[in-house]
Amino acid sequence: MNPVTSPPRPRNATERSILDAARELIAESGYEGTTIDGIARRAIVSRTAVYFYFPNKRAIVDRLIQRSFSDMYAAASPYLDGSGDPRQELRAGIAGVGKVVNRDGPVLLLAARLAGERSHLPDEWMPHLMRLVVAAEKRIERDQRSGLAFTDVPAQMAAEALCSMVERHITLEVVRGGGVASSSIWLLAELWYRAVYSRPAADAGSSGAPSA
Repeated sequence: MNPVTSPPRPRNATERSILDAARELIAESGYEGTTIDGIARRAIVSRTAVYFYFPNKRAIVDRLIQRSFSDMYAAASPYLDGSGDPRQELRAGIAGVGKVVNRDGPVLLLAARLAGERSHLPDEWMPHLMRLVVAAEKRIERDQRSGLAFTDVPAQMAAEALCSMVERHITLEVVRGGGVASSSIWLLAELWYRAVYSRPAADAGSSGAPSA
């Protein structure tokens, strides 16, 4: 699979209802307490309809996790796809990601737990994680070429490290810690901005990116 391929969107309202019902039940009852029968009742569809779209409960969970990653990408688009002030676009993008995390916290916690049962992240999740990293790398490269970002750190290395920073915070402080992704949005965006675009001596009190 292409590492930047986006996950499939729900094919119709029925499939969307099944996914939404599963997300609600996972939040209420956990993975073990969520059943195909319960999902069918919550979605107001038959068991047969659920099995038409998904072979088992784990397949539903995998799609929920993929959808969370896809929604994070869309939420981060002000920065990933932007071309304006990187500091402001970073804040908007990370704030958008925070909203998805707050909504999908139980699903992401389950993702972390399922991943922890293996020596590495499930292969089917990696393309969706890499999509975020590759997009961040391309944005940094664009800003390096335009003189907004410093060129002393390779864009790929910066993107991988900074995405890992955001992911680690989300996992430890929000998903596992039960917090809300809001108070630290400014700090995460500022750390990213200063790592790529600024130097402390050149940035005292400034809200714009210095030239290279």
